[in-house]
Amino acid sequence: MFLIRFVFYFTLSFAILCIPIGDGRHLFDKFYGLVTPYADKAVMTTKQKMSITKRYSKKLYSNSEPLEKDEVKTKAASLQKKPRDIKKRLPDDSYTDEERERLRKVLSND
Repeated sequence: MFLIRFVFYFTLSFAILCIPIGDGRHLFDKFYGLVTPYADKAVMTTKQKMSITKRYSKKLYSNSEPLEKDEVKTKAASLQKKPRDIKKRLPDDSYTDEERERLRKVLSND
């Protein structure tokens, strides 16, 4: 149904625009002459806006790129440390037997 309507309205509008109005000119030529200056202004404005948008987009993108590779330069970084087994490491403090027993109770009651 849509296709039939489209073909009908297209044919009707084409026939109307082909009506001669004198001196070998048609109605389409008259409309074309009236609309051309506005269409040219619209196209020119659109091109200017697109170039401005393109320039700002390039500027925005260039500001978002990192200038150099991000890397850690310190020797104390966690990725460069050798893994240690925490259980094997002894604490620097000395505890009494009573304190060790309390710590074991606290740690076992997760």
